[in-house]
Amino acid sequence: MTIAHKMQQIKLIVLDVDGVMTDGMVLYTADGGECKGFCTQDGFGITMAQQAGLKFGALTGRVSKAVERRINDLNFDYYKSGHLYKVDHLKVMIDDASLKSDEVLYMGDDIVDLACAPYVGLFVAPANAQPYVRQHAEWVTMSNGGDGAVREMINEVLRSQDQLEVIEQHFLNQSL
Repeated sequence: MTIAHKMQQIKLIVLDVDGVMTDGMVLYTADGGECKGFCTQDGFGITMAQQAGLKFGALTGRVSKAVERRINDLNFDYYKSGHLYKVDHLKVMIDDASLKSDEVLYMGDDIVDLACAPYVGLFVAPANAQPYVRQHAEWVTMSNGGDGAVREMINEVLRSQDQLEVIEQHFLNQSL
């Protein structure tokens, strides 16, 4: 089965956060706070995909108020943080969405993410993922995590579902 065919089936996209939605850096402030940067093009891609009816989840091993805010700002359907081992939480998301594994895409950059690959229809890695993860991913984006990888993946999913031009036109027509 081709990557495009697998993408046609996708109804839920689950993202790792650090290294996928961000570049993987964690910046600490002098007062003990934490800063993270998120790519706005990735964010708008998520908005586009939601307009097309796709659902989103995020799984991250870290607990972060910055991440929680971003997830809330983007209206994710599912979010679980603070758990290094993600498989059980992924299974819960899939069950809660009443989906089959082949209707789920997971995007991750490290070994704990790759453990989720057998439970989804398509495992995608950003260009800056760990070498072992890139080697075993079904598709690797040209963009790095935190620098457009999520948007690149979403564009391909929407294109494979014949939705990209429709959604782009929707947003173009809103601004005219």
